[in-house]
Amino acid sequence: MEDLGQILSLFNVGKNNPNILVDSSDKDDAAVYKINDNQCLVMTLDFFPPNVDSPHSYGEIAASNSMSDIYAMGVDPIIGLNIAAFPKTFPKEIIKEILNGSKSKCDEAGLNIVGGHTIYDSEPKYGIAAIGITECKKIITNSNANEEESIILTKPIGTGIINNLIMNRNLESNNALIIDSIESMSMLNKYAKDIMLKYNASSCVDITGYGLIGHIYNLALNSAISCTLYPDSLPIINNIERYIESNISSGTQLNMEFANSKIKNFKILNNKEKIILSDAQTSGGLLFTVKKSDARNVINDLISANHPQASIIGETNKLENNEFIRFG
Repeated sequence: MEDLGQILSLFNVGKNNPNILVDSSDKDDAAVYKINDNQCLVMTLDFFPPNVDSPHSYGEIAASNSMSDIYAMGVDPIIGLNIAAFPKTFPKEIIKEILNGSKSKCDEAGLNIVGGHTIYDSEPKYGIAAIGITECKKIITNSNANEEESIILTKPIGTGIINNLIMNRNLESNNALIIDSIESMSMLNKYAKDIMLKYNASSCVDITGYGLIGHIYNLALNSAISCTLYPDSLPIINNIERYIESNISSGTQLNMEFANSKIKNFKILNNKEKIILSDAQTSGGLLFTVKKSDARNVINDLISANHPQASIIGETNKLENNEFIRFG
């Protein structure tokens, strides 16, 4: 995580351009560029190889994942560019199914694909560069969480574990775990974003490759607060418990190593808790902070909006002794 960040820092030129409000140095979900006194562009790019067997589901997941960073900033994506790589011999019918899956989610989101670029590669890959536009003052970042707020998570954790099971052919494609995981990954964060805005969330991240622990660490660091997490309150995909300790991906392992080096009390957790917190997600949920007095209403609204496992997973506190993450 840190090594890659150091390499990418070569491109952090925002401090030389006052219109760049958020770039990769901020470790936020998307870049933000001010185009006039009132409006800002919000931009992101994501793509990855297939993580499920169904081409249509893969397209849905890739599109939902690509748009998630825009939603995490409190913005709707409006246009996008496809980015794709396919083997020369890849069946055109499968490519069409992938793109049809993506289109279904783009249509649901109201995002128009206006172009893109495709190359030949030995491994298929697909994603979208997504762009939104909004009033600059309405953008939600990972640096404005306040003390004494509730921490909300909108989707269950565990897609990294299940993706690893799929990759190793340890589950049949019709297994309930895979079906639940695909449903979660393909769900747009659009509706959770709308609820987050309704309750004036102060800060937000979406949970993806760095796992919950990596993303919330950046939120706490950038907001200069402490986040107390309740491991027993973390929602996980139903019936995943038996697979947790035997299906640790390389990304999850790196996330655990990062947490061990940065979070003093991470070592007090049991192994399953460490893995769940570090599980590298694909198209995970939104994690945001709201007033404690609103937290229960937020959960009720999320459940009504087809987020049945939305949970209050912790609270924010005053930062003391640089303990950005605590466990309660």
